[in-house]
Amino acid sequence: MAKYEHYRKVLEEFYAKNKDLGRKYIYNEFIKYNIPKRTLNRWLARLFDCETLERKVGSGRPVKKATKQNISTIKKYFNNKAGCSQRRIAKRINMTQAYVSTILKKYTRIKCMKRIKKPLLTELQKKAARPKCTKLLNEYRHTEFIIDDESYFTLTNAALSGNDRFYSDNLDTTPNNIKHYYKSKYDDKVLVWIAISPKGASTPFFRKSGLAINQNVYRNKCLKERLLPFIKKYYSTTPYVVWPDLASSHYANSVQRWFANEKIPFVPRYLNPANVPKVRPIEDFWGVLKQNVYEKDWSAKNIKQLKERIRYCLKKIDPKLVQDLARTVHKRLDTVRRYGVESL
Repeated sequence: MAKYEHYRKVLEEFYAKNKDLGRKYIYNEFIKYNIPKRTLNRWLARLFDCETLERKVGSGRPVKKATKQNISTIKKYFNNKAGCSQRRIAKRINMTQAYVSTILKKYTRIKCMKRIKKPLLTELQKKAARPKCTKLLNEYRHTEFIIDDESYFTLTNAALSGNDRFYSDNLDTTPNNIKHYYKSKYDDKVLVWIAISPKGASTPFFRKSGLAINQNVYRNKCLKERLLPFIKKYYSTTPYVVWPDLASSHYANSVQRWFANEKIPFVPRYLNPANVPKVRPIEDFWGVLKQNVYEKDWSAKNIKQLKERIRYCLKKIDPKLVQDLARTVHKRLDTVRRYGVESL
């Protein structure tokens, strides 16, 4: 700063005449001028080392400018690239990480974004998804979808977003159960079936791990005991269609006969798009439910406790949230119809 320039010159002259009196003496003489201690110590260190406060040309940090070439180079390394490290790339192009970060923020529109996990579709599935979603939308444009699905719940879920991080001021003293989460090869888990629609959610069905939902269980426990009462309660006058996924048990002959006998419309297999979970909002419902179940790194001691927790969280979920999610089916189908499956 300009106000310190005078003190720099006076200090340099005073040092030339009194350097034999020592650094402490000079320090005590100049600290009374309200020069910051850190600044004064830096000046004295330089004087006793170099005999002058004058800087040599080029002795400071190299001046960096956001030239067109620098901006272009950084864009080339970062734009539409995954696995980029600012520190590693800065070292490669002989820049500082701070300089690279500044250019990205101030001179480009490049931002760090989270990669979205999507199912890997085969070329045949990609080709079939759009026309199937179009036909599904046209066929059931004025019909409410009742979507059913199953999902696994484990005793713990430390990999869930929010539970996969911890805070500590000393890693050495952090307990092992905080630093690590322990996963057995075959975790105890429970399979949960449920159906959702713009009217809400059905009662859930729980199935112990290792016991699959075959056609008999699906027909008797899921459809007959839970879905049918839900339909009778809410769909006496409203047009509806049941939309299962493409699991083999959902389209078994005995299941299709049961639907026909009960006069319950369901999406036929040839109209059901494969491997497009984002079209079915029940996938988002599972995400909300699991976030609530494993909130604050909650874990169950046994399957019974896990079931009770799931039931509690199902009651806790706002019914309007479930209804609003289920109402998005037509919009999602229309998005695929217009822009393709990759747009979701």
